[in-house]
Amino acid sequence: MSFTDPLSQVSSWKRNLLIIMRITLLILGLSILVLGSGGTKVFGFMTLLALVVIYLPTLLDKEHLQIIPVEVEILFLLVVVFEYILGNTFGLYGRIPHYDNFMHFTIPLIVALIGMMFMYTAYVYGRLKTRLTIMAFLIVMITMGIGGILEIVEYGYDNVIYPQVEHVFPTGLTQGSPTQSPLADTMNDLLTDLIGGIFGAALGVWLIKRAENRGQCMEWVDEFAHLEGFKKNG
Repeated sequence: MSFTDPLSQVSSWKRNLLIIMRITLLILGLSILVLGSGGTKVFGFMTLLALVVIYLPTLLDKEHLQIIPVEVEILFLLVVVFEYILGNTFGLYGRIPHYDNFMHFTIPLIVALIGMMFMYTAYVYGRLKTRLTIMAFLIVMITMGIGGILEIVEYGYDNVIYPQVEHVFPTGLTQGSPTQSPLADTMNDLLTDLIGGIFGAALGVWLIKRAENRGQCMEWVDEFAHLEGFKKNG
């Protein structure tokens, strides 16, 4: 049985971009962890942890193949850059007005877009039978659910965990707005999550239809199929 690494089959610009992002985040994560002061060390650790999580399936694979689709990994690493490097380490959450809104729009957009790719792959392989519009609606609802869970996690961290660890890891609170009440801030976050999810699902539908018209769907569907277990390397 022969195995082919999906990374060797992708466009050269995607492969080069992925390699650059991997190396850059590794260097930045280590630098922040070693040289960072106070709570910023935590964000260096989280950056390195994110790299471990995204590569764990590949490390556990006997052939050490690229398990996560390249497009998914690039989007995931972009989230790490926006959140832990720019937002937290370089303080853009506090320096740029509405950066929090930008993140609450961008992350659900990416999650919804990836979700559409996974759901469409299930459709192509006969595991799901429904229209693209229904897929998009379901993905938006799932994205909203994830946003709600994250708000609960942030609330729990701020009120239960952070008071116990702030003297060791003074990262600051994850919730709150200098111009809004806690309730208004949370509702604003959820509304922005919804808008981002809608845009992501709509973008996914547009990309899928464009790929169908050009006959290019299987180029990326196969990558997702391997990850979802619909297709085996061989």
